[in-house]
Amino acid sequence: MTAGATIRRSFNVILPLIGMGLLIFYSFCDTSCRYLKGDLLGMELQDVGIIFMGLLLALNLPLPGRYGNMGEHLRTALISGALGGEALLVRFQIVNDTYCPLCLAFGACVVVLFAVNFAAMRKPLALGAFLAGLGVFSLFFSGLVLPLY
Repeated sequence: MTAGATIRRSFNVILPLIGMGLLIFYSFCDTSCRYLKGDLLGMELQDVGIIFMGLLLALNLPLPGRYGNMGEHLRTALISGALGGEALLVRFQIVNDTYCPLCLAFGACVVVLFAVNFAAMRKPLALGAFLAGLGVFSLFFSGLVLPLY
């Protein structure tokens, strides 16, 4: 295993753990985070994020033979799609002028995961998944900013 592959593998384990930790901490947040609420297809974004990071973490398990490539393609699709979704979530915060530091940190984890894995990604798949993420979040994301009384 090359040094680059070792670094990539390390990031692919550490960043999903950090992302999951951020989302768990989010439930206790009492800053501007508590004023932002959102769901995707009726499922809380916090739950979607934990499932997403859990899948990415599981993809680090060794897959037998020909399934290894499938795992890499799935990682590409998940990370690229999440990047498209995060773009819309950041836009939502900008438009509503309410920022959640934990949400932005989670988004940073996704951006770093994308950057670290970019060289190993199939670029057409990454582009398609990014556009799909934009589309899914455009159509099925429901966000709300609660009043700040």
